[in-house]
Amino acid sequence: MTLRHNCLLACASLGALLSGGAAIAADATPAADKSSGPIAEVVVTAQKREQSLQKVPVSVTALTASTLTQAGVVDMQGVSNMVPAMTAQESNGPQAQSYHIRGIGSSPDIPTFEPDVALFIDGVYLPRSGLSVDDLADLARVEVLEGPQSTLYGKNATAGVINIVTKGPSRRFEARVEGTVSNLEGGRNASAYRLLGTISGPISDRLRARLSVVTYDQDPTFKNLVPGVGDANNMHRYSVRGEVEADLSADTTFRVDASRSEIYHTRAGDSDVMYYAYPGQPGAGPLGNSLLTLDTLLGPGFHTSPCANNNINDRKICTSSPYQTSGYSNVLSGTLNSKLGRNSFTSITALTDYKSHVYNPDIAQLIIPVFAYNDIMKGGTFSQEFRLTSPTGDKLEWLAGLYYQHTNFGRGDDGKTPMFIVEPASAFIPLPGAPNPPFPNPPVFVLGQPGDLGYVNSKSRSNYSAAFGQATYHFNDAFALSLGARIQHEEKHASVLNSSSISPTTPAIPLGPCGAFPLNLLTASLTPTALPGCPLVPVNANFSHGTDLFTWNATGEYHLDNVTMLYLTVSRGAKAFGYNIGFGNALPSQRPFKDEYVYNYEAGVKTSLFDGRARLAASVFRANYHNFQNASFVGLQFLVNNAKEVSVTGAEASGTFALGHGFTANAAATYVDASYDTYTDGACYWWAPGAPFAPPTVNPSGTCNLSGKTLPQAPHWRTSFGLQYQRNLSLGDFYSRADWSWQSSQYTSGNLDPRSLEAAYSVVNLRAGLKLDNGLDVSVFGNNVFNQTYATISGVTNLFGPSDPAWQKFLGAPREYGVTLRKSF
Repeated sequence: MTLRHNCLLACASLGALLSGGAAIAADATPAADKSSGPIAEVVVTAQKREQSLQKVPVSVTALTASTLTQAGVVDMQGVSNMVPAMTAQESNGPQAQSYHIRGIGSSPDIPTFEPDVALFIDGVYLPRSGLSVDDLADLARVEVLEGPQSTLYGKNATAGVINIVTKGPSRRFEARVEGTVSNLEGGRNASAYRLLGTISGPISDRLRARLSVVTYDQDPTFKNLVPGVGDANNMHRYSVRGEVEADLSADTTFRVDASRSEIYHTRAGDSDVMYYAYPGQPGAGPLGNSLLTLDTLLGPGFHTSPCANNNINDRKICTSSPYQTSGYSNVLSGTLNSKLGRNSFTSITALTDYKSHVYNPDIAQLIIPVFAYNDIMKGGTFSQEFRLTSPTGDKLEWLAGLYYQHTNFGRGDDGKTPMFIVEPASAFIPLPGAPNPPFPNPPVFVLGQPGDLGYVNSKSRSNYSAAFGQATYHFNDAFALSLGARIQHEEKHASVLNSSSISPTTPAIPLGPCGAFPLNLLTASLTPTALPGCPLVPVNANFSHGTDLFTWNATGEYHLDNVTMLYLTVSRGAKAFGYNIGFGNALPSQRPFKDEYVYNYEAGVKTSLFDGRARLAASVFRANYHNFQNASFVGLQFLVNNAKEVSVTGAEASGTFALGHGFTANAAATYVDASYDTYTDGACYWWAPGAPFAPPTVNPSGTCNLSGKTLPQAPHWRTSFGLQYQRNLSLGDFYSRADWSWQSSQYTSGNLDPRSLEAAYSVVNLRAGLKLDNGLDVSVFGNNVFNQTYATISGVTNLFGPSDPAWQKFLGAPREYGVTLRKSF
C-alpha cells in the first residue's frame, strides 16, 4: 500500500477517533430530493456576490455538492455531461485539457494559447486546467457561466467561466471517508480504485481547518498488441488540499488554501490509430512513404511487423512505447473578507506553480524506431485581487475592484533537454517533398540520422492589470439596470529559440542550403536552426508588445412578479493578443496574433411554477467575434491566427422539477450555430484522388477558406436529462438516479476534415444506493452503460503533416461499473 493510501486511511481513522463513533451526516439531503416541497434555493456567486440562482440575470448552471454526489460526478467530463452548453476535451494526456462553452473554446494542444473559458477555484484563476481538476472532491458547487464574462472576470472569459467552489473549514467536527472500486471495459478490462478522505472542524474558538485527500489508480484501458512492451492509458494521481480559516475579529476572516495535484508513473495520452487508405491508393500517401509502406519495408530490419489491428474504435494499438505522462500543480492562496462600514472588502492573493512532462519514443505508433518526443513545460502565476462590495438588497448595489496578474511559462527545459530525438529508422525514410528515389533504395534527404536532436526553448511572461466595477440601480421592485466596465492593460514578452544538433553521416550526405548541415525533418520543419547570412527561414525571435482593452456590460432586468424575471444583456468582451512560440518553421511574421473582441446579446427568463416545485430558465443569444483567435495544425506545427468574423447564435433552456412520490428531475438543452463568417486562413485537410469527399479550396499561401463552415467542437444540439428517485426505508434512505446526455454530430478536427465528423451519440449513467441511518452509504453504478464509443478530438498523427495516412482518435471513457462505499462521521 502506498504512502498516499496510508495517509488517507490515517485521516479517516483520526476522524473516527475524534468523533467518538458519533455518526453525523455530512451530506444533508435537500428538500428537493424528498419531493415533499419546493425545490431548495441554490446560491451562486456569478456576479461576485451571493445571490439566488433564480434572481441573478446571467445564464448560469449550478451543480451543488448534493447533485454531484448523487450523479457520481468526479471530473470535468462528468460536469459537461450535465451541462449541455459546455464540452470538455482531452488529447495527449490529462494536462492537455480544454473546455468549450456555446461552441467557443481553445485547443488543448497549444499550451501558450490562453483559453476562451476561464477556470477559477475559490476565486483563483488557473492557467493550466488539466493538472488541477483531475478529481472534483469536497466541493460546495460548480458554477458554469455561459457566454462572455469579461467585465467581472477579465481576460480569457470570452466564452464563459467555470467557477469551482470548495467546502470551507466547518465550525463543528465532520469527516468522511469514501472508496470506489470499478471496472472499465476498454481494449482490455481495467480496474480502478478511488479513495477519498476529508476531515474538518474547529481547532480553537477562532480557528478551524479542513483537509481533503483523494487518490486514484486505474489500470490501462488500451491493449498494446506489441508483446513485452506494456499497455497504454492507465492513471495514477492524487490531490491534497488543506484549508485554515481564522476569525481575526467579529467582522474579519482570513482563509489560507494550499493544494497539490500530481500525476505520477502514468502511461496516458495514446490515441487509437488506423491506417487510412483511399480507393485506388491502398495505404499510400502522395509521397509514397505511407505508414503501411514503412511497416512493410522497414519493419523486418528492426524485427517488427505491421500492426494486425486497424480498428480505430477498439482501444487496441501497436506501439513500441506508450506515452509516459507526469506533472504537478500547486496552488497557494489567501482570502481576506472584512467589513468596511456596511460594505464588504475582499482580498485574494494567489500563487500557482505547475510542471508537466510527456515522453514517447513512438509518437506515431509506427513500432519501428523513428522519432522520440520529449515535452517539458513549466510555469506559474501570481495574482492579487481587491474588491469592495456594497450590501445586497440596497436600492443601489455596486462593487469595484483592482486586479493584477503575472504569468510565466517555459517550454523545452530551457533548451537543456531535446524535445525531438531521431531514432535509427529515420535514416531510411525520405524527407517529405525532397527529390529522393523511392523505396527501397536509400534516400538522400532523410527524416534524420540516429542521434540527431531537436531543441525547443520557448518562454513567455505577461503582466496584466485591471480596474473594474459594476453598479445595479433598482428603480422599483420590478425594474433594475446594471452597468459594468473593465479597463485593462497587458504587457507580453515572448521568445522562441529552436535549434538542431545534427550527427555526422557515413557516407556523407549532401549538405543542405548554406552548406551548413544535412537537410532533414528537424532542420527543415521542426527545430530549424537559423545561421547568419543564410537564407533559411529565421524562425527564432523575441517579441514584446502591450495592449489596452476596454470591456463593458449593460443588463436590464424586469420582475413580472416574485417568481418570474426577464433580463436583457448587451456586453463587450476581449482577450489579449499572443504569440506562437512552439516548435516549427513558422516565420516571425506568422507568430503574433491579434486581440480578440466579442459583442454579446442575450435575452432570458427565469421563473418558478407550481409553488416552487418547478424552476425554469431559458435564453436566446447572439455573439459576434472579431479577430477570433483560432488554433489549427498547419504543416507540422500548431499555430494560432485570427478568423476575421465568427458568429454564435443559439438558445438554451433548463429546468428542475419536484415530481412528487420521491421523484425529482432535471432537464436541459442547448442549440448553437457557431460559424466562421469570414476566415480565409484556416488549416487544410489532405485530399487524394478517389477520396469520398471533395478537396478543400487551397489558397496560394497554403491555407484554406473556411468561411461559412461550422466551428469544430461545436455540435448544434446538446441535451441532458436526469431522473432521481428517493424513498425512506426502515434502514435508511434508498436512492437511484439515471442521467442521459446526447449531442448531435460535430467536427473533432480543427481543419474540418470530413473524416473527423463524429456522428451523434448518447451517454447513459445509472446509480443506486442505500444511505443508512448510521452514516454508511453503499451504492452501485454504471457509467456509459451502453458502451458508446466516441471521439472528442481526432486528426492525422502529424508525423508527415496533412498527407499522413494514419488517422487518430482520442476516445471518451468506455463503459464503467463499480461500487462506492461512503461513511460520514
